[in-house]
Formats: sequence, structure tokens, C-alpha cells
Amino acid sequence: MKGNFKNTPQFQSIHSKLDEAIDNMDMVEIERQLEKLSKQRPLPYEIEDSKMFAKRIIKQNKKGNGIMKKGIRKSGILAACLVLTIGVTAAYGTDLFKNFKFYNKDTTVEIRTNQNISDKEAERLAKEAKDNYNSPDKKGIITEAKTMTFSNIKEVEKALGVKVILPSYIPEDFKMEKDIMVQESFNNNHNIYITYKSKDQENRLFGVTIITQDMLEDSTVVTVTDSVHKDDYKTPSGTKYSILEEGEGIIANTDIDNINYGLVFMGVDEKEMHKVINSADLSGYIQ
Repeated sequence: MKGNFKNTPQFQSIHSKLDEAIDNMDMVEIERQLEKLSKQRPLPYEIEDSKMFAKRIIKQNKKGNGIMKKGIRKSGILAACLVLTIGVTAAYGTDLFKNFKFYNKDTTVEIRTNQNISDKEAERLAKEAKDNYNSPDKKGIITEAKTMTFSNIKEVEKALGVKVILPSYIPEDFKMEKDIMVQESFNNNHNIYITYKSKDQENRLFGVTIITQDMLEDSTVVTVTDSVHKDDYKTPSGTKYSILEEGEGIIANTDIDNINYGLVFMGVDEKEMHKVINSADLSGYIQ
């Protein structure tokens, strides 16, 4: 692709429609315009501004009792999420909680449950979810989520009652964007998205995602993402992260009690990425 594609009427038209779709959180139109753009330039760093990056790290909260179509975002990764009530009869304590993760060649499946399901049952659910996720003719019952915008961290904490913990080390060239986006999820959960943009390099981006995951009674949540597991990382303080990759993005993801915490990087080298991860003191999430 020629370097001057950015100056063509075709690019300007796509870029304008993409901006409008992002502002309206119209995920169908966003994907349509991204598909058009990818045909011209598979890795469109040229248009990766802060709103675009925010869109990349948003999980659009949709729920249902069927298999979700692609298009939901979690921690910078495409995801499909559904809530199931499984007919498993067993005696267990009210504090029962299990978390299964299955890493496949092109997807990751996570199962969170407070039901007494076996490893074998979890494997069956994971395979079923993966197969359906990759099937274009499967659709679920979808409910749109409410999106809110806040201007600072204190506003978010006061409105939601959720502690927002950020890494103490942020590279000097990064500046936090003025809008903090929050989406409501099922069971009064919230997804918080904070984005940073480099003042010097347009292809350097960073995001923090904080997702509350309170469970409904007798329920199982299955999440399928397009991320690929690359490695595990343990900080000097002992926090374990899964290092996931999706496209050009690297996601460091961990779960602490009912919080899913993610750090999303683009254009950041490994040494700098580890420095950011190590500086995030998540002890405030331990109940």
C-alpha cells in the first residue's frame, strides 16, 4: 500500500465514518469500516488515535442465554460472553467459586462459576463455546449496555463504589485521555476503561481495564476471546499475569477476587511493559 493512502478521499471517508461510529458506539458500523480499511492496510497504525484505542479495549456488555456473536470487547480483546444456568445438582458451600481457562490456537475460553461443575463439564462447555463462537450462523439474545463517561478517577470511584488502581509507573510520554469510559454489565457489574496516548509516537498506546465480576447465584459465565496465550508473568510482589496477544496488542491480565484487571499495550517494548506491570499494586482489591 502506498504511503499516501492516508491523503486519499477513500481514506478520509472511511476515517470520518469510523469516528462517527466510535462516538456512537455503533459496533456493527465500526467493524464494517475496519474491514474496509484492512483491505487497504492490514495494520492501520495511521488512524490509531485515542478513541480508536479506547474502542479496541472496550468489552461491549451484551448478555444472553445463547451463544454470542463476535464483537464484544474485553480488555482489548474480542470476546463473546454468555451466562448459563447449568442443571447440575450437588451440595456445595455458598463461597464455592471456580475459574477455568482454556488456551486454544486462536482463542481463549474462560469459565467462571459458583456451581459445582467438574473439570470434564468445564471442558465440554469450553469446547462448545469455542465451536459456536467460530460459527457465523450462531446468534444470541443481546441486550445493549449503558455507557457512561467520567472526567476523573474520583468521580468513577464515587459513582460506582469501585476502587481504581493504576500502575505507579507510566512512561513519561504517555498522557491520560480526559474521558474515562464505563459500561454497565449484568448483575450490577461495571467495566472501566482508562486510555493513555503517547505525546511523541502515534503507535504507542496504553490502556487499563478494570472489570467487576460479581456472580449471580447458581450461574456460570463463559467468555471466549480472540486473544492467544503467549506466556505467564509473575511480578516481584507475586502477582501472576497471563500475557495474551491479539493482533498488535499485548494484554497482561489477572484476576483478584471479583476484579479482572488488564493492562493493554501497543508499541511498548517488553522491558518497559514489565516495569509498568510491576508497579501496579493490586493489594487493594484483596477482600
